[in-house]
Amino acid sequence: MSAFAALALAVLMHVAWNLLARRTTAAAHFLWWAVGAHILLFAPWTLPALAGPIAADPVLGAAVLVTGLANGVYFIALRHAYRLAPAGAVYPLARSAPLLVAVGETLVFGRELPLAAWAGVMLSVFGLWLIAFDTRAHANGVRRALPFAALAAAMTSVYSLSDKLAAPRLPHLDDALAFVTATYLIAWAMLSVEMKWREDRWRPAAQPNKRTLLIGGLTVGVAYALVIHAMRVLPAAYAVTLANGGILLTVVLGVVWLGEHQGWRRRLAGAATSAVGMAIVGIVAHGT
Repeated sequence: MSAFAALALAVLMHVAWNLLARRTTAAAHFLWWAVGAHILLFAPWTLPALAGPIAADPVLGAAVLVTGLANGVYFIALRHAYRLAPAGAVYPLARSAPLLVAVGETLVFGRELPLAAWAGVMLSVFGLWLIAFDTRAHANGVRRALPFAALAAAMTSVYSLSDKLAAPRLPHLDDALAFVTATYLIAWAMLSVEMKWREDRWRPAAQPNKRTLLIGGLTVGVAYALVIHAMRVLPAAYAVTLANGGILLTVVLGVVWLGEHQGWRRRLAGAATSAVGMAIVGIVAHGT
């Protein structure tokens, strides 16, 4: 599967689970259930094959640990941010990490990105911020949630750089899926411990319906694995930027399908701005 095909499929899966998350009650802690379902579905047949490569390659083992811890902090930060502002406003901020990823990739891996790529990344991030601050009411909530959203964005950049380090060591999509499952085990354990500490319970107070749970379990981790698979040939900054296309589709579907009309002009303007930036990155990536 080509990198662009992998990213296109990841975007569609991202839209699927993101829309489900937005329609699930906050008390259900959608990500806890979705990540747990992913582990139940994929761990039995993916993790045994990863044990050998981890034992033979300490770098891969370190990447699993770093990505797992960063994902755990990311999920926890998102949960706290969602208590202060709507998910549709917070999530674009949490995913505005491509610029941080580009900076980190330049510093850590010594990769020189073309000026056009930098412009595309910055434009895509600016569009995400327009989406987040779509109305004055949302803007007030987002400002309160900003520290947690910023932490989530920082963790996205950390695990994306760790994923990029692991990607060449994961030659097949099955390998990337095993890597994601191993990191999700760490992140899910962190989510569970944090929930026990904050709410004195080991599982959420509510549960999504079985259809939502199945679709979430089948898409949340596979979409992530597809992005890592694309990183084998694309810079991490390009892959993360293009994967955010799912947010733009979610915005459009939210306005058209879910009836989210409040601040719709600014959100669509932000989506259009971000889409232009992603198109620039896509053109640059296609030429590399």
